[in-house]
Amino acid sequence: MTYTRDRYTTQVGFGPEVRDLITRALAPREPDLVVRAGTYVVDPPFFGNGDIGRVAVCGAVNDLAATGADPRHLALGIVLEAGLPLDLVHRLTESIRDAAAEAGVTVAAVDTQVVRAGEADRVYVTATAFGERRGPALAPDLVRPGDRIVVTGPLGDHAAHLVSLRDGLGYEHHVPSDCAPLTGLLREVRDGLHHARPVGAGGLAETLRLTAAARRLTLRVDESALPVSYEARVALATRGLAPLDAACAGRLCLFVPADRTDSVLAALRARPEGRHAAVVGEVTADPTGDVEYVTPAGPAARTPSAGPLPERLL
Repeated sequence: MTYTRDRYTTQVGFGPEVRDLITRALAPREPDLVVRAGTYVVDPPFFGNGDIGRVAVCGAVNDLAATGADPRHLALGIVLEAGLPLDLVHRLTESIRDAAAEAGVTVAAVDTQVVRAGEADRVYVTATAFGERRGPALAPDLVRPGDRIVVTGPLGDHAAHLVSLRDGLGYEHHVPSDCAPLTGLLREVRDGLHHARPVGAGGLAETLRLTAAARRLTLRVDESALPVSYEARVALATRGLAPLDAACAGRLCLFVPADRTDSVLAALRARPEGRHAAVVGEVTADPTGDVEYVTPAGPAARTPSAGPLPERLL
């Protein structure tokens, strides 16, 4: 999204800023009620170890849980393309039910619409998660210089799986999507955190950029410490994507006080979804509000490897 002084000449572009703008204007103000909503479009909507229904449930509950709240209920809106085979509809509903059970939430409301053939890519899903605040929020303004930056698992697996599946590369059999509900994982460690963000469509690079800009501190990241599987790296390279820019559907970026890092890592690694958690950087006192990437050649700025991509591609 690009900005000018005149709000009426502002233009919408790819990126999360437009979402933040609308959320600030429309989000509820009740202090104990937390609501997070997302609209999910996936290409392809049905893939090796998941589908758009699982992505939607996990995306909504992970986004809400990252605030420090406990997800309780989901409301879903599902748009189906006429002609979609009923076996895929059954697969979708079973996947949503199973993902909700994993996340510990109930599906409280569902609305479904059918559009003409050619007006949708088989299925789109909107998911809204409702939860309760149980303690202090995990907010960007709690991030402090010296905090360690932790990622909960290998980066880019979701994007690599979809890229490989669409392009027929064969890596999808070796790199399953990372899509998973992370409510239990966060509940284990949230008392030891300052802030948490899901790593979403823009990859870890976008997550770090947003946090640095919000807190106006510089984040220093060691690229050699990033956990990435060989198969994911190769699959992403065929599309000119770096793992830092690749979408995830079940990874978190955590900001942890230095003296709590060891205990948080131990708790993460004790669970299957966090067994490859790693420290990848730290927060510095430099007030530039940017992200500095340390490479073998030294500190360097970077640009996205393939530019911004429409989210439905990933």
